[in-house]
Amino acid sequence: MSQETPTTPTATIERQQEELIDPTITQNVVIAAMAGGLLGTILMMPVLVGIPELLGLFVTGPITDFAGFALFFGLESTLTLGVVVFGIGGILVLPLTFIVVGAFLPPAEPKYLRGVVFATLFWVGFAPAFWPQASALVTASFLVFSLLGHWVYGLTLGYVLDRVAGIPQHEV
Repeated sequence: MSQETPTTPTATIERQQEELIDPTITQNVVIAAMAGGLLGTILMMPVLVGIPELLGLFVTGPITDFAGFALFFGLESTLTLGVVVFGIGGILVLPLTFIVVGAFLPPAEPKYLRGVVFATLFWVGFAPAFWPQASALVTASFLVFSLLGHWVYGLTLGYVLDRVAGIPQHEV
């Protein structure tokens, strides 16, 4: 007779769930997320800036205004500083946030599409923050191109993180 204890279907499912949950955020996860953020930021620029610029619809004012907090540090608010702050957000802040909240976003599969959901949620805050004070055509194109750009960013971030290190799964 075997010394193995019989396993119930419930015990098997619990063991499989434990194997699937990996809440560890390692250095590799952070680096993969930041690489995905960098690549996503680069890939979204043609959609967010390039196409509107070619159509003569790109407005730089909101980006310069975004760097307005620089006055607190005695720096002048410039387009360059706005772009730097925007880049830091896309390469550092958003990827690190995604590492934490990505596990809780839909869909269950494929996991990399969680990046699109994540980027859409951030777009909801991005749109009013960068809203151009311009014509209806510029505003409508801003909404369309900024949403598409965020989707490119989110898809890239989610895909790179999922393929390189996996999106950490947290237990609540």
